[in-house]
Amino acid sequence: MNKSLYTLGTLAALALLSACGGQGNNAAGNASAPAENTAASGVASDAKASIKARSDLMEAFKEDVGAMGKMVKGETPFDAAAFQKAADNLDANSGKPWEHYTAESAKEESEAKPEIWSKPDEFKKEIEKFTAATAALKTAAASGKLDDVKKPFGAVGQSCKSCHDSFRAE
Repeated sequence: MNKSLYTLGTLAALALLSACGGQGNNAAGNASAPAENTAASGVASDAKASIKARSDLMEAFKEDVGAMGKMVKGETPFDAAAFQKAADNLDANSGKPWEHYTAESAKEESEAKPEIWSKPDEFKKEIEKFTAATAALKTAAASGKLDDVKKPFGAVGQSCKSCHDSFRAE
């Protein structure tokens, strides 16, 4: 669905650009240059939007993992309902950031290492480990017992660390 919306938005933007292209001339007399510059800035804007979207999702991960981590460590009392909600959120969002690692965003400054694009199979394996770990945590949380969530919570943390070690610049 997001790819369809992205494609539709891109087509609409291109239609608007082509409708206004050629309306004026730049100093060199090249009527297409303003449209090309606008299109190039549109790609940069899309890339920055992709980086922001994935960053926002990672921040949501951090909030959910942080809340669960405090319970697992005993820093806050274990609240089975709150833990379940955080595990559900984490699992529901676990597949979302990855679509925002676009080719355009590879050219922008971010915490993403170039290996994301040069080693896509390895990156995909890390994603698969993470989504499997979040699903297992969600299932374990359904028991409502702290002891049942400790090991799957650790697996989620290990998955995050493994991916960050290989694919995130510090």
